[in-house]
Amino acid sequence: MNVYRYSFFTFLLIVALLVPSSVAVYGQASEQVLAGEKIFKAKCASCHKLGTKLIGPALTGVEQRWVDGAEHAGVSGRDWLKRWIKNWQDPVKAGVGYAVTMQSYDVSAMTQFPELQDADLENILAYIANPPADVVPVTTAATADGGADTGSNNTYWLIGLVVILGIIVIGLTIVSGSLNRLVLEKEGEPIPAAVPFWKNRKLRAVVTLIVVIYLSNAVVVGAIDLGRQQGYTPIQPIKFSHELHAGINKINCEYCHTGAAVSKHSNIPSISTCMNCHKGIKGDDPKNGKYGKLEISKIYAAVGFNPIDGNYFENYVAQPKSYIDSIFTIWLSDSKPVASKKNVEEVLAQVQQPVEWVRIHNLPDHVYFNHAQHVTAGGVECQTCHGPVETMEELGQHSPLSMGWCINCHRETEVKFSENPFYETYQVFHDRIKAEEMDPKVTVEKIGGTECQKCHY
Repeated sequence: MNVYRYSFFTFLLIVALLVPSSVAVYGQASEQVLAGEKIFKAKCASCHKLGTKLIGPALTGVEQRWVDGAEHAGVSGRDWLKRWIKNWQDPVKAGVGYAVTMQSYDVSAMTQFPELQDADLENILAYIANPPADVVPVTTAATADGGADTGSNNTYWLIGLVVILGIIVIGLTIVSGSLNRLVLEKEGEPIPAAVPFWKNRKLRAVVTLIVVIYLSNAVVVGAIDLGRQQGYTPIQPIKFSHELHAGINKINCEYCHTGAAVSKHSNIPSISTCMNCHKGIKGDDPKNGKYGKLEISKIYAAVGFNPIDGNYFENYVAQPKSYIDSIFTIWLSDSKPVASKKNVEEVLAQVQQPVEWVRIHNLPDHVYFNHAQHVTAGGVECQTCHGPVETMEELGQHSPLSMGWCINCHRETEVKFSENPFYETYQVFHDRIKAEEMDPKVTVEKIGGTECQKCHY
């Protein structure tokens, strides 16, 4: 039998099975489409879907609609569409008929994006015209799952080891005593009176040593775990479903957490960000989540939005609370599910009050962590540290966020070293990789990611 031949055919079979699925997902997606998808999810997905209406209209075919109905003043409808995306007021002020019509499509004014360049707009339109097949997002890295229960597993192993060692020590003590008596009896020596094993000095010393080791380990592990809160899932003042927003509606994490890509901190979204969508989505439709009006009304109560007439209250903080309470009581009177007295009280308690979110992820003060360095420079997916948030009805701390967990990630994670401006200064590494003197796989550890000063200074 020719082993190599069969190995070769097996390899071809595996490739034949894997390639079609890969092509189905990635084959038709050009770099322009993928770039447009990224921008769309960050800027547009909170209000628009391709095939169905969300807050704004469905965008499938939008380019053709503008081409057919928006040519004006010698400018093509397609160019007016790009101007609309950047600042919808420009084509409206220019008197473009289609733009004037779309202005009154929804009570929510479209967000302006003056920062988008022409290349960005072309990428967005390319994505809308030819979207790639859905790709299952990357979930938590193996290091995260592996580190999730390390502490508890170690404790169980240690307890089991102590029990086994104790049994062995007791058994050896009994056997040793029996053998010693047999030797004395054979040699005719007097046999000392039997001493209970719990009074044996050597046994006591061994047991004492084991107890000291166990207690010392417990103190060390307790000190290491001090302040850790893996699995911590606090009750928030407003029930917010990441599964509904990030999973079902596919809103990009960075649309709400804008600081993650550009700042050390990933900010808690402001209520005004929520209102970008919820001026139009008021929770009347059951598909908007099982909480419906009840939780969305808390947003309105905090920000000062009148859900009945669709306008903000004037000088909200100066309005009599009794008047505001009456508005929200009427608004909730026909809510689905039916608002209980407790539900109404929770909404009214939020009137003219800021939303006090409970922080979940919190590193010690002596630890430096920069979100932008990981998200932008490193290209790390949110799920790597925060778990599959797109499946979480209630958000909790998924990973241990311990020092060992971070170091393991830095040792194993390959950085996007080539074609990344952030790493252009590592010229020696680039030269050595080019000369094939160094493995092109560069981990965070190789660029100093495990040095103490990186996180503690």
